[in-house]
Parts: sequence; C-alpha cells; structure tokens
Amino acid sequence: MKYDVIIDQKLFDIYPEIRLGLLRFKTNIESSNEQFWLYMNTEVIPNVKKEIEGKQWSEISGVRGSRLAYKAFGRGPGRYRVSSEALLRRIRRGDDLYHINSIVDVNNLISIKSGLSVGSYDLNKVDGTIQLKKAEQGEGYDGIGKKYLDMRNILVLVDNQGAFGSSMSDSTRSMVINSTKDVLVVVYCFENDICLETLLEEGKKAFEKFAIVEDIEGWII
Repeated sequence: MKYDVIIDQKLFDIYPEIRLGLLRFKTNIESSNEQFWLYMNTEVIPNVKKEIEGKQWSEISGVRGSRLAYKAFGRGPGRYRVSSEALLRRIRRGDDLYHINSIVDVNNLISIKSGLSVGSYDLNKVDGTIQLKKAEQGEGYDGIGKKYLDMRNILVLVDNQGAFGSSMSDSTRSMVINSTKDVLVVVYCFENDICLETLLEEGKKAFEKFAIVEDIEGWII
C-alpha cells in the first residue's frame, strides 16, 4: 500500500531538518460538508487565529522551518510563500477559506493546525517513484489556479514526467478532483522538533471523520 517516495540525500547537506509525513488511502470524493465547516468555523479557525495573533511569521511553528528552508535553497519566503503561510494569512485577515472537496478541505485543516504545508495528489496521475529534490533552472509547472510557476531553487516532488508538487503550490497535473480514487497526502516538514507521528495520527482521524476513505496508511521518511 505504501508508495515509493524518496528524498534526494544531497538536500540534507544544505538543510538537514527535512522530513516528509505521508498518508495514502482510497477514497470517493464528496463536496464540502456542513459538519466539517461547522467544526472549522466554530473551533479550528477561531483557535488558530487567536494562537497566531501578534506573532511574526518566523515565530509560528511549521511556517518558521519552511521559511528557513526556502532561504537555505535560494528562494525568498516573502515573495514565494509556503502554502501553509498563505492559508494562515487568510485566517488572520478574516477571509473565508476555499471550499474545494472533502479531501482538499481536510488537507487544509491539517495545514492550518500544524503550520506545515500539506499537499494531496492523485496517484493515478503520478508516474513512477516520487522524489523530493531541488528544482533547477527551467523546471516548473502549471499551478492550481495559477499560470506557469518557475520552481527553480524550490524543493519539488518529481516523478518520471517531471515536477508536480511542492510546499509552495501544486500542479494541475496531479491535483485531486471529484474522480480521484487513490490519494497520497504529503506533509512537508522542516523542523525536527515537530512530532510528525502525532500529526499523521490526527490527520488519519480527520480524514476518517470528514471524508470517505479506506485502507489508510501513514509513514515518515
């Protein structure tokens, strides 16, 4: 059931605090449901907003390490924001979060509670072993809701067809849509003191509660 995911070992020479938390499961996609958004709007979002109030982004767990990793590999975190920071900025401003589908919504729940970027990918659109590596000149992809993204010096997920995901923004090629059946969730972690085991267990419970999933399995690399 586990999918073959590896990290380019050269990355650790530049920034040693790199881990990926992974969840894989089968699913039937549903629309956003009322129970989920009641929980988000009455518990999660108010608590997160209170927790981050008055803090610099470099002081928020999860976002802090992601920003440091960006700098270490040569991209400015102020201009190219990690996806978790972008979500938390929406919460801080009081903007509504996007209602996408049952999988992507839980994906974003995990992200805002942990401060870590989280990506969900349709494995039927992924070709072969997945590797986390630094993108070089000319590497990029069409982002979800965005035009072509130049991913140079960003850590990206690549398969046999090239780059398709990152902690900044994911590609349209591997995005989770209503017909998706086989999902890989990737938690991008750049801080050693974050307990990924606990986070993955909480993520499992959230997917089981708010989405239709089966054969869910988690692991860390």
